[in-house]
Amino acid sequence: MNFNQKFLVIFITCLCCLLGSGNLFGQDVITKKDGKKMKVIIKEVSDTEIKYVDYRDVEGIVFVMDRSLIREIKFSYGEKIKEEGPNQDVNYFYDDRNQNIKLNFTAINSGFTILTYERAIDPSSSMEYSLKIPGLGINRNSRSLSGIGFTVGYKLKIGSVFKGDGYRPKHISEGGYFRLLAGYVYTVEERDRFNGRDKWNRSVAHIGIEFGKQWILSNRAAFDIYIGYHYYGGSEKYTSNGATFDNFNDEELRGGDILGYDNNAFSIGLRIGGLFGNYGKIVKKKKKR
Repeated sequence: MNFNQKFLVIFITCLCCLLGSGNLFGQDVITKKDGKKMKVIIKEVSDTEIKYVDYRDVEGIVFVMDRSLIREIKFSYGEKIKEEGPNQDVNYFYDDRNQNIKLNFTAINSGFTILTYERAIDPSSSMEYSLKIPGLGINRNSRSLSGIGFTVGYKLKIGSVFKGDGYRPKHISEGGYFRLLAGYVYTVEERDRFNGRDKWNRSVAHIGIEFGKQWILSNRAAFDIYIGYHYYGGSEKYTSNGATFDNFNDEELRGGDILGYDNNAFSIGLRIGGLFGNYGKIVKKKKKR
């Protein structure tokens, strides 16, 4: 074998080794949610699916896989992508306004003003804080009403519980929900009688659950309706004709959007609000931390 022939053999051998090493080290790895790892060569990545071929058959059949089935993608050049369900991927909601102040119109009709501040924690949940002002509303019973009240609630999206990874609301604050909450209301009510003036000081705490749905319009306005059940208890001081009586209050609860008797109460509400803030800025702050 002469020199040229030896060189040709060496060249072909090296070329085969390079091609083989390309198949060996040029693989992408897909890790499915069940833990199974697949060595492939990815051809195309879209928002919802991935197209790939077997790493041993580059020119072979092109397969398609839904991205919701994938836990992680590791590309041959070292970059990794950790897949998340649509309900968890913050990029879907990056431009959404995540804070909201709502006015309860049901409460105004009952002699209360209730302002609620809502802040979205993530696409599946949010926190709500309400301030109640008795007496700042429509007075229908010729009574003097004053006091203070507040509630704290945790809201969880119904869709995030029952629809799994395929769930994604139109807006981070939109959708059906159930809310667990606790509240306190202190009211002072006075009414004129033919022989004097009666006064009630009521201090009541309550816990409950509410179901509702919130719509977001043009990332600016919120429309929210809900109903709920509560259990309550507290104390009452009743003053009439100079005499004062202290009682355990289980007979009546009036809290603007909530009304109850015998320790059981029901709530109903219609709230309209305006949105502000930006969810993307919150995400950036978390990443910096």
